[in-house]
Amino acid sequence: MKILVCDRLEEKVLDKFKELGEITNISESKTKNEDLISNIVDTDIVVIRSGTKINKDILENANNLKIIARCGVGVDNVDVDEATNKKIYVTNSPNANIISVAELTIGLIISAARKIHISNNSLKNKNWNRNKFLGTELYQKQLGLVGFGKAAKEVSKRLSSFGMNIVFYDPYVDGSEIKAKKVELDELLKTSDVISIHVIKTEETTNLISNEKLDLIKKGGILVNTSRGGIIDEEYLFQRANKDFIFAGLDVFNQEPPDINETFSKSNIVTTPHLGASTYEAQLKAGLETVQNVSDILNGDLSSVLNI
Repeated sequence: MKILVCDRLEEKVLDKFKELGEITNISESKTKNEDLISNIVDTDIVVIRSGTKINKDILENANNLKIIARCGVGVDNVDVDEATNKKIYVTNSPNANIISVAELTIGLIISAARKIHISNNSLKNKNWNRNKFLGTELYQKQLGLVGFGKAAKEVSKRLSSFGMNIVFYDPYVDGSEIKAKKVELDELLKTSDVISIHVIKTEETTNLISNEKLDLIKKGGILVNTSRGGIIDEEYLFQRANKDFIFAGLDVFNQEPPDINETFSKSNIVTTPHLGASTYEAQLKAGLETVQNVSDILNGDLSSVLNI
């Protein structure tokens, strides 16, 4: 079988894939899009991370493709409907990144609360201005989690130990067996001191935190997003943040890489370039989980398939 690897994988993961078929690795190619188009014609299995899109145009030429294996959580970079029409299995590795995403989320929250990022930049510019960077404690503050999946639960557990009170909004989670309090979205936004986004990107969640919703957040509130770009009205958030109404941390953006204009570069928002899954442990776990998923599908076990 021909296995097309489009994004970087650890050597241990590549070795495992070599046991399943012949590898064509275009992850380091400077003409990756062209290579993807030319190679997809006779590929049986394509392996991707978030950096590669498998859209309808690509799938039209995928004559032999049997499996699209997403090495990571979301599949918003895959045309799942078209894959289903062509009877191509789609699988992902939703559990591998959870701890890494949770830890980065907490890092962004602490950085926003204590202004670590902007005070660091100020000091490196030879400014010693302690009074400018008065922060806030997390102790006895309210954490509001928008989406209460696995990563959000890990954030909840860790920040509970900080003495934070936890509420969440998630229409698909029954709060009866959870210590955190379930509330409506508007109440969460109005009452929480720290808000963290943990939802997948769908038609329902796109622009979920609109400019009207951002106006509900109390002055000095902290908003962090490590899920997907497009959930928040990003342009309006930068306006609010630059006026010190909201302090924020963003790991994901509407457009990646984002347009680094003056508003962005001078903003008080702490920003990272989509690093949620960027730990050695998460990358390796995601890769090995993906190999196992592909192996299971080839052996008739379809439990990891998303589109059946």
